Amino acid sequence: MVQNHLFRCILAGTLLTGSLANAERNSHTFDNGTSFSWYGWFHFAEQMFDDGVSTTSNLVDVTSAGSRFGFYLRGQGPLSFHFETGLGFRPSQKTSQTNTPDAWDWDRTDLRKVQLRYEGSWGEFRLGQGSMNMDGGAEVDLGSTAIVAKSNVNELYGSYLFRDSSGALTGVNIGSVFDSFDNGRRFRLRYDTPSFAGFSLGASYGIEVLTSDVDDHYYDVALRYAQTFDRFEVKGAIGTAFTDLDGGSTAQESAGSISVRDAQTGLDLTLAGGQNNSGTGQYLWVKAGWRGELLAVGDTRFVAETFRGSDYLTRGSSSDMWGLSVIQNFDRQRIEAYVGYKEFSYADTGPTTYRDASTWQIGARWQF
Repeated sequence: MVQNHLFRCILAGTLLTGSLANAERNSHTFDNGTSFSWYGWFHFAEQMFDDGVSTTSNLVDVTSAGSRFGFYLRGQGPLSFHFETGLGFRPSQKTSQTNTPDAWDWDRTDLRKVQLRYEGSWGEFRLGQGSMNMDGGAEVDLGSTAIVAKSNVNELYGSYLFRDSSGALTGVNIGSVFDSFDNGRRFRLRYDTPSFAGFSLGASYGIEVLTSDVDDHYYDVALRYAQTFDRFEVKGAIGTAFTDLDGGSTAQESAGSISVRDAQTGLDLTLAGGQNNSGTGQYLWVKAGWRGELLAVGDTRFVAETFRGSDYLTRGSSSDMWGLSVIQNFDRQRIEAYVGYKEFSYADTGPTTYRDASTWQIGARWQF
């Protein structure tokens, strides 16, 4: 109870501070030409998960766009350093009916990026902790709605459990049957080619250094595209990720996404899909949105989304979700406030019948 009260005080202080925020990005250039710039945000939400029997409510740091701090250190040459860390507040991805993480508990797994970047006319190398090339490949979205609507549903509600028809909690959670197969961050060497006619190709190889006793090896390849055609903007990515498991086998997952936005009407459409190449899971996520100026304080965004998955955990299973959200920007304060609603259902060929679940998420992100 005390931790929840403290967490809510932090949120209130964040939003109050946000109203005083400077509109300029913080940066400083030293006499020798080296520049230092920093950025970050706080992102908290009240999540209410109704599993068909009871409602679990928690104030969380939303993992899909978790609170963070980062900085760049750039010289006059092609080499730069990039650091970014999560802030360690209670993650939505680990919160459930049976587990409420501490309000704050930073550890080394919250480190997101500790990397050197070398950019030249022939492309870019990145060495250190950071995104594998396919990280975000299933999450391209010109509607900019990841704070409340994202193909990687696991980051929003992944640990919450379904109940069976008798009302008992099962061992099936949201994350296990709504996986987007998007790659993650590792200690890696990554290369990206320059862009040619909007296309760029990249590959990376990495290992796990932030979690103990993980001896797997990771590598992936991805093709990305970004181009603007008059009033239309198009962006997409597709790729495959491999994991050489410590036991000797290899796992493979493929995913991609494409997003189109019409600058004239404010409409956007995003498709994402992927599969585990061993046949244990595949999905399609569709999101439609509109962005316009209904209020003088900033853009308003309306979002409708649906997720259709099959074969997660067992062959013949089905995973379905639909959701509606609205996001309001407050440009001067650098705040995005929102409310989102989602409904989940899961079924398989076994004897267990699973109850539907629904969620409300009410939150805000302040960028500094």
